[in-house]
Amino acid sequence: MSGFRKHGRRLAKCLVRLSHTELGELVAETRDISETGVFLNSRDLVNIVNVGERFNAKLYNTVAEKAVSETRLMVVRLTDDGVGLAFE
Repeated sequence: MSGFRKHGRRLAKCLVRLSHTELGELVAETRDISETGVFLNSRDLVNIVNVGERFNAKLYNTVAEKAVSETRLMVVRLTDDGVGLAFE
């Protein structure tokens, strides 16, 4: 299945805090990350976001509990298990 991907995925769990003008602040955990985006494990998030929506995001190191990256993300995929977001 991963043969069609440009960039390999790395399993990585980190906390992501998403900020949206209408939805407010949402928190989820990554399942994997690549050079181009992240996949968030969140069945709840699937029901409240749409493909194309954009978020300000902070990714946290769960051990040190501090933000290691701030970025913009756009929803590019919705599945039963979660949400795929691309770095902008």
